[in-house]
Amino acid sequence: MIHSELQRILRRLDAMAEDTHGNIQQRTFSAYGIQICTVTYRQSTGEFELEQFQPAAYMTFDNLDLTAIEVYRCLYDFKNSF
Repeated sequence: MIHSELQRILRRLDAMAEDTHGNIQQRTFSAYGIQICTVTYRQSTGEFELEQFQPAAYMTFDNLDLTAIEVYRCLYDFKNSF
């Protein structure tokens, strides 16, 4: 299950990086219908910007894999906070 969830995240981030329609691509990741974080990809810089909502945090990555791991961590932490 961990492997497949991480694969889904990787596919979504990869699609952002591959899409050449415009400079900015953005995806929201949620769990149980609650938005957990948003990732913005800037084509011009090749950077992923991750905004986590609770607790509030903002990170920038230049690596797709590191971004996916952080998205997974955000989702994991939220799901296991109950």
